[in-house]
Amino acid sequence: MNKLLTFDYFSKQLLDPMFEVFRVLDDINHPENKKLILDLNNISKQELENMRNMDFYLDRFDDKDIGRRAYCLVYLLHKTIAINRINRLMESMERPAPYNSENLKQLPIDKNNLTPINEFNTDNFGFEKNGFVYTLCPILEQSNSSYWIFQAILKFAKERNINFKVRLDPFIEISLNKYRPMFYKMLVHGKQLDWQKLLNLKNDDFGQWFDEKDYNRMGFTDYVWSPKDSEVHFTCEELPKNNFKGNKTTRYFHAIFNKNTGEIKHCDGAIRFYTQEEFNNRSSFHIKDTEVRKAGKRIKIFQYESKENNNKEIDQDTFCLLATNFFVWNADVQTYFN
Repeated sequence: MNKLLTFDYFSKQLLDPMFEVFRVLDDINHPENKKLILDLNNISKQELENMRNMDFYLDRFDDKDIGRRAYCLVYLLHKTIAINRINRLMESMERPAPYNSENLKQLPIDKNNLTPINEFNTDNFGFEKNGFVYTLCPILEQSNSSYWIFQAILKFAKERNINFKVRLDPFIEISLNKYRPMFYKMLVHGKQLDWQKLLNLKNDDFGQWFDEKDYNRMGFTDYVWSPKDSEVHFTCEELPKNNFKGNKTTRYFHAIFNKNTGEIKHCDGAIRFYTQEEFNNRSSFHIKDTEVRKAGKRIKIFQYESKENNNKEIDQDTFCLLATNFFVWNADVQTYFN
């Protein structure tokens, strides 16, 4: 497949290609319609054959070939946008996108390319600055994979005056008058763990879950609570299945529990990138093992530090909600925190 002519347009939209492609296709007056038709016509026979298992979606189309091409384009856009976003996140630049925008040239960013959310107006379900709105970077290939942790961060920032630092999506910069965020409904619970057990922990407490459903991205998730003097470090990582065709990225979560106060002094969520060789090696070990600690490359999506918030720590309920919202769609993590 040649470069998608509609890539620039769809990569900058809040609405997922699954919805936006068909809206543009149905509107012959849309400025991207002609480019979209060219992209549909340029899809190869092999790529179309790979979409045969999606034919049950074609009932709405009189022209089944157009329908199959449209769904194929959605798949290609998902894949291309995800790959390009990873490339942007991995760039070694003083001010990577979107921080190189003229509007954000004075915005402070740290060594992990995170920025404090108190630099923005968050009243519009986004990060607004000088009439432009930005969003949290997606964690997985799905455009809404950060939606629930994004909403949790906004909620806790407003209700509990918590100042998180976040990684903005490198593709999104939308004028406020055009900002129309998508809203999703799903109940994501978090509940207190046996914190008393953590207070008395002498050795690592760890576990691992496997997802055997073929249609799920997740392969296994492992976690460890590791005591270190007056602290207990929590680390959890979700890996895709070995045969997953997408990018070999994981969801990686880390926190530090202060045994003296019973609250969380540090918390962060990240994407971890692996080469195929690194991924194969990582899959042979548990997150508690020293062999995996330096593997891959981590790109932080959000972070909380008590020392940057007048030593105010996160309570246990907030921590559990952050963890379950970060690992949205992972039933094992939801069960563990419930």
